[in-house]
Amino acid sequence: MLETQREKIDAIDAQLVPLLTQRLALSKEIATEKARTHSPLTNKEREQAIYAQVKAAADPEVQGYLKTLFEDIILVSKQYQAHVIQDINDSEK
Repeated sequence: MLETQREKIDAIDAQLVPLLTQRLALSKEIATEKARTHSPLTNKEREQAIYAQVKAAADPEVQGYLKTLFEDIILVSKQYQAHVIQDINDSEK
């Protein structure tokens, strides 16, 4: 039983990696645009909209956990964007 459940989690993780990679690629594009337009890294309205989408789509039992997961995903995305923006700024010096 336990091994079967772990295999299912492994299969889900295998699907998540390419999706998260795509998400980070889009974050890079967004960071490039933010650097070009001198836009702020954080967009609270956008973050709140994402959390609202998660809440609307999630089973109430796991809503809080999924919100925490998405907070982490957004944090990592912003960290990556900050890195990309810093690289762009450094290359323009």
